[in-house]
Amino acid sequence: MTSAGEGVLAHAALAAAVADIEALDAVEDASYEIQADASLGDIGRISVTADPALDSVQLAQFADQFRDSFVALEQVTLRPQLSLKLAGETAGKFDLWVIPPTNDGFVENFEFWRAASAAVETELWLEIFPSSSQGIRSIAIPFETDLDAATDRVVENYEALEAFVAVDSLVFHETEYLDYWQIAGVQSIDELAPFEFVELVRDLREIVPLFSFPEGSEAFPGDADYPEGLSAQWGGPLSFSGRPEIAVLSNEYSDEAWSTAVQAAVRTIEMANVNFKYSAGDRTFSLHTSACSGSVDATADDVLLFETLVDYGVTPPFGGGPGACTP
Repeated sequence: MTSAGEGVLAHAALAAAVADIEALDAVEDASYEIQADASLGDIGRISVTADPALDSVQLAQFADQFRDSFVALEQVTLRPQLSLKLAGETAGKFDLWVIPPTNDGFVENFEFWRAASAAVETELWLEIFPSSSQGIRSIAIPFETDLDAATDRVVENYEALEAFVAVDSLVFHETEYLDYWQIAGVQSIDELAPFEFVELVRDLREIVPLFSFPEGSEAFPGDADYPEGLSAQWGGPLSFSGRPEIAVLSNEYSDEAWSTAVQAAVRTIEMANVNFKYSAGDRTFSLHTSACSGSVDATADDVLLFETLVDYGVTPPFGGGPGACTP
């Protein structure tokens, strides 16, 4: 807040919004907080806990009130954000940085959240962001959840999730979103990764723990406390090459980390059309697992990684080589 007067107005607007939301049927609790953010400004965050048995009529009432609350908060220069949880759940939540323009759109996204969570039999975090062209809908495992246990449940129920998403993609929706999946240890844009890739990541987790960025961490690459581990991306805009990518991330090179990375590379080359890289401080070792129709710019470290596999008697079955394949 730039002045005491603005702070008073912001708190008053949030308190009024919370009072209006608490008056809705099926709302069990509501609260607010103001969070300063260097890039977003002051965030007015409203947290709501609702009865899990709420129906579509009550959800439409939620959407109307949430939309009015967002307008009121924006008028006092707050960046509004709303978090909806259901009573009895410990981590699952539906976060909105923008309210869908229609009540039907709000209900559809709520039902998508519930159906996806039911398919994988674990609580999920669905978050909707605004965009200049197409909104973004993030589906992830909540920070508050045991990442490994939740990831295991998603993998076990992945077929059910694929079936749900396949049906949902055929349905007309009031508002279309670009889905950003962050589940089963894989990041993917617009589409779920195929189960073959999920199986690869499942096996690699036995070698390298999943990379997980702690909530609230301000660490940057190169910092001693920057997270390490396994990162997997299924093509699309997130992949530096347009190909699926497996990355083993380490803050510094060591014999132990090198051995782990080589083990991960041995398993990765069993799948075609994947780029693999091991990042260790300022060094990066990469390879591609099958013939590349694009371009490859292999470094000495890339050659070292590939030749190490050859020395171990490992030959990529799909004609890969050192360096990442780029279009």
